[in-house]
Amino acid sequence: MKYKYIFFDWGYTLISKFRNVDDEINMILAKYNLKWNDIFRNWKNYQVLNSLGKVTEKETYKDLALILNISEEDIEKIDMLLLESHILDEETKNTIIKLYEKGYYLGIISNNSIRNVEYILEREDIKKYFKKIVISEAVKERKPNLKVYMKAFEDIPKGEYNNIAFVSDELLEDLLGVKILGVKTIWYEQEIENKWKKKEEVLIEPDYRIKSMNELLYIV
Repeated sequence: MKYKYIFFDWGYTLISKFRNVDDEINMILAKYNLKWNDIFRNWKNYQVLNSLGKVTEKETYKDLALILNISEEDIEKIDMLLLESHILDEETKNTIIKLYEKGYYLGIISNNSIRNVEYILEREDIKKYFKKIVISEAVKERKPNLKVYMKAFEDIPKGEYNNIAFVSDELLEDLLGVKILGVKTIWYEQEIENKWKKKEEVLIEPDYRIKSMNELLYIV
């Protein structure tokens, strides 16, 4: 056992796949003569505010309904479509279970809302495998703010930070911030480019690179 503690990012790391729901969203928006691409930027901005604890889901629905002239009911339908689109693949789930069975301390550090993360953890029945779950909405800061990492590592002696490995698809937003604490960085390098995520330029070199989650079993 090279490392004792393994923490995971959430989106595009633990939840690495998403069902495409653009057509279903566009069907909801058709009566407003709008498409998902027309409202995506407003939506994304409010998701960031939600992840910082600045607005609740209900406040997001109310504000976006006013800004976009769409009913709160339809905004909520879009929100639930996007939430349900999150996929936990079998390889990732099996890797988590194997790491847990080997005795690793597993954690999650997410720039997301409490509702979103808890919903998927319960749906997939994997919450029981994680000893520490830190969500930006609760901390009211987002990675790479050190306050988020320090909350995640609060039960670990600082002298053991070199026994922590953090797995994430985000080089700058996640891995740069944690690297200065002496934590080992594992970049989950994926070929994904869409409206939610763009290809990153490599400005720092992670300690490890993986292209599939089960590669973790041979690193840690």
